[in-house]
Amino acid sequence: MNKPMYALQKQVQDALLEDLEGSGYGIDVLDNNGVITLRGTVPTVAARERAKEIVRNMDEAISVINELDVV
Repeated sequence: MNKPMYALQKQVQDALLEDLEGSGYGIDVLDNNGVITLRGTVPTVAARERAKEIVRNMDEAISVINELDVV
């Protein structure tokens, strides 16, 4: 059964909010057939790396393009 369009994108967004404790980071999530792109800003390098790790641990994510800026 095929998942609805944007299902993985929503799953990633929810996981980021939950794990990063809804800290208000400005992260946009784009899904291109399992290739997830993260764009926006985070306050630390650790948060940038954690966001990437969260996506890497998702079964349906093929790869991660991390374009997050640390500000």
